Amino acid sequence: MSNSLDAADRQRFAGSYAHRKSALSHLAYGVSSTPRATQNPVAIAIERGEGAHVVDVDGNRFIDYALGYGPLILGHTPPAVIGAVQAELGRGLRTASVHRGEAELAELIAACVPSAEQSSFVSTGTEAIQLALRVARAATGRVKIIKFRANYHGWADGIHVGNAIGQDGASALGQDPQAAQSVTLLDWGDAEQVEAVLDASFAAVIVEPAAINGGCFEPPAGFLERLRTATQRCGALLIFDEVITGFRLALGGAQERYGVTPDLSVLGKALGAGLPISAVSGSRAAMEVLSSGRLMHRGTFNGNPLSVAAAIACLKVLQAERGEIYPRVDGFAARLCRFLNDQAARRGVPIRARQAGAALQIFAANGSVETLRDTAKVDKDKTLMFTGALLRQGVMTLPRGLCYLSSAHSLADIEATEAAIAVAMETMTQSTAA
Repeated sequence: MSNSLDAADRQRFAGSYAHRKSALSHLAYGVSSTPRATQNPVAIAIERGEGAHVVDVDGNRFIDYALGYGPLILGHTPPAVIGAVQAELGRGLRTASVHRGEAELAELIAACVPSAEQSSFVSTGTEAIQLALRVARAATGRVKIIKFRANYHGWADGIHVGNAIGQDGASALGQDPQAAQSVTLLDWGDAEQVEAVLDASFAAVIVEPAAINGGCFEPPAGFLERLRTATQRCGALLIFDEVITGFRLALGGAQERYGVTPDLSVLGKALGAGLPISAVSGSRAAMEVLSSGRLMHRGTFNGNPLSVAAAIACLKVLQAERGEIYPRVDGFAARLCRFLNDQAARRGVPIRARQAGAALQIFAANGSVETLRDTAKVDKDKTLMFTGALLRQGVMTLPRGLCYLSSAHSLADIEATEAAIAVAMETMTQSTAA
């Protein structure tokens, strides 16, 4: 069975296999971001995107739940965003110029996000995290940071630790082991740990308000509220990393959904609807070190006009259609989560799913995955096997099982996905039996 499947894959995805072989010659690891190479059976080379679908170099069409690792909240070809970018291109590539769009976008963010009285722009989430930490340290005159296990805040040395349960040390080859000495790691969801440790020596607590990276976990009752109280009590800043949750869990992000307003928010992904842009947004008091010009903030591509135009167009669509978009995508995600869990239970397949708003995580695991600690028992190889089985049925997720919904997904897409899940489950049953 394995040999025949390999042969079928080689034929169906011949162009992607050929691309992979060629790319390895001069492109390090054959991809521009390491996780993309983990896709089973091969890293699929995409030719074009249309709405909620992508087409690969072999002409295979997929319902896309990877959505560019999250940014494509409106799908691949939203007319408003495409039109805005085309219009901006007509004005020239005005890199590093001051332009009216920057202020317009900051005003739009302020209208959407509760904490965002002022904003400052960079190109990537990793950059924005570094800026937010620098703002917190400059504003408080302190250095120490509290971070939570299995929360991901970019891959810069100073914060790239504790990204998975059981991995408290530096996470990557080549990292400076001394760079994160000012970071204290605690368990996400455990407010008592924070209250016991946090004192006037800490600059900030940084947190994913919903642990999407860890497996789509919503915060335990009272957790975010207690973080807010504890940080205010000792004069530390509360930073919400909303690179994923911003504009995805609600127009105002997780802080709107859960009713807790941080001092600083880090926004990205969905903000640019597919173009690279991130923001640090916060209260006037927290942002004073930036707004006064005292804190250095540099970057050639910060606030570049193309990304700003895309972001303005995206936020205007989300503002105008929030009452329809968010209930719909949340409902679709919840439906797929129920279907996955029901099918797995009926067939005795060790697949589990969790949902938080318009995000869905698929795991292969024996036993329930109810907390972040439970993710230690996830079988990564079998998860890749299942997402590979979905891929063969025309459904693309992130290789590790994370899925995003967009406003472009239709009821027909959801029904087709359910049919694909049923076939993939059967494939897993046969594999287990073999």
